[in-house]
Amino acid sequence: MAKKVAETDRSFASGIRVDSKLRAARERVIEVAGPITVYTASNKTAIPGALVTEDDEDANRVKGYSHLISQLLGINEFPDGVVHYGEGYANAFFNGNYLVFGEGDGEVFGNFTLSLDIMAHEFGHALVSLGPGLLYSGESGAMNEHLADVIGISVQQWTSQDQTDWRIGEEILIDGASAVRDMLHPGQAYDSPVLGKDPQPGHMEQYAKVRHDNGGVHINSGIPNRAFALLCEKTGEPSWGRPLAMWRRAMQDLGPRSRFRDLAAATWRHSGGLNPAVREAWGEVGISI
Repeated sequence: MAKKVAETDRSFASGIRVDSKLRAARERVIEVAGPITVYTASNKTAIPGALVTEDDEDANRVKGYSHLISQLLGINEFPDGVVHYGEGYANAFFNGNYLVFGEGDGEVFGNFTLSLDIMAHEFGHALVSLGPGLLYSGESGAMNEHLADVIGISVQQWTSQDQTDWRIGEEILIDGASAVRDMLHPGQAYDSPVLGKDPQPGHMEQYAKVRHDNGGVHINSGIPNRAFALLCEKTGEPSWGRPLAMWRRAMQDLGPRSRFRDLAAATWRHSGGLNPAVREAWGEVGISI
């Protein structure tokens, strides 16, 4: 998305270069306490910056969200957080040590701490790095993004108790209509002159063989994303219940170069009473098990 915006807004170019280096190497906060330590980069790019010792809205939000994530996932150890990263920086990322959040450019993207599912997504990357360690390229990289999205959407839906909202990151898009991704309907998260058209496919027949985006990691993740959402829709199961537990168990069966079919087979092995729906959901995105 940022690459598309940069075509008309050159100020995004530096941010994209920072992203490439770093990736290579709703507003509901139930309490400020949480299992995360938060630093402020003070609108610079040196990480981690200074420990937040005074009242800071972004830091408080991140602390509160860490509490929610911890409650659902049963995990009390978090990477440290960094807020106020860069100047007008329109992204969030996990760099292997820190969960980092920019404030957005204020025109297309808002503050990235506003989105619970974005924070849970980035924490999902930390879990993947500790588990299968999926290589961040091509199909394994797309699965890395997918697993992070599963964590993100599950936390969001559990918090809101809304099983119908499959959009991720809508809080950070200022137009009020777009989202970063739509797990149930890949390709329909956004469509505007500034952002372009959401390129995500929802079926293996449309798998995008591209060189950019580390071989399409943010693009092709739409395929397994739709399988997960379809499973929940077919069974009526909340994402944060048996489906999430199944995916978390399946994740432990994967290795650095695993592909979508490996995940599908692993979810089948751990599907229990949901096995017919698991087969159907994967089948509808072109992956047979």
